[in-house]
Amino acid sequence: MSIQKVIFIILVGILSFTGFSATKLYDVVMAYERYSAGLQTKSITLDFGEIAYAENDVKSDITLVLLHGFGGNKDTWNWVVPAWNDKYHVVVIDMPGHGDSVSKKTLSYTMTDQAERLNQFLEAKKIKTFYLFGHSMGGAIAVHYALNHREKVNALILIDSMGMVQTKSDGVKLVEKSDKNPLYDVCTKERIETLLNYSMYKPPYIPDIIKSALLEEKCARRDLEKVMYEDMYTDVNLSAVAKNISMPTLILWGEKDRMTHVDDASLFHETIKGSKLVILKEVGHVPILEEPEQTADEVDTFIRQISNQKK
Repeated sequence: MSIQKVIFIILVGILSFTGFSATKLYDVVMAYERYSAGLQTKSITLDFGEIAYAENDVKSDITLVLLHGFGGNKDTWNWVVPAWNDKYHVVVIDMPGHGDSVSKKTLSYTMTDQAERLNQFLEAKKIKTFYLFGHSMGGAIAVHYALNHREKVNALILIDSMGMVQTKSDGVKLVEKSDKNPLYDVCTKERIETLLNYSMYKPPYIPDIIKSALLEEKCARRDLEKVMYEDMYTDVNLSAVAKNISMPTLILWGEKDRMTHVDDASLFHETIKGSKLVILKEVGHVPILEEPEQTADEVDTFIRQISNQKK
């Protein structure tokens, strides 16, 4: 267990006795995690609304742009970023509809539209070239973006990405649009446990008070998430798109992923010519939470390989 995880558990234990509400405690803990990761929260207003993001102050020739999955936010990356803090400039985005960014049911949340909003954000930030990371839904957005802006993307890092289906996921289908879907309409303790256990093969310890805060947030967002989920599936299929990706690509996958089956990683690898495939043993859909140190190491190795090839 990393030092950051140990401190997280201790911090929650201490704050639990202060009388904080679950939501307030959650906010404090996330603020601590961002601080520990060297990340500062910021925002920028674009024509479609506000984008919230976190950024470190590392001066580096290499910038990493990180996109979270469906129902996640910038804090999903808090445990993996510390390993990069002495090496890379890191920008972590709350995609529209998530976190503290604009979240209107009247917006379109297709992967194409989200990729265009990402482009507007990066242009406003004047980020010229970068390594683009996408976890789950973020992977599908990243591929759409990279196809249209390949001159800006030094490399793609796809982590348990949506977009390819070679083998159906175990248990509940991701495309299920009903109360059987574990990704939205999470309004009971049983549903939050199902979501966490379905998402991760070995979930990290999460205190009950933090689970209560997550449950409250997920339940409040259920109507919005239903809109986003159905929009996402209008163009999440990357079978025709991914074959046109030409930049270096790392496909990083959890062997025990129950949402995007590990066989889908092989299909990505076959489709994106010259890509590198890494399977993490005994890991589920969220390697950045389950094995953040191993995830960071694999990314470092990949970036070094690209750098050496350019010399």
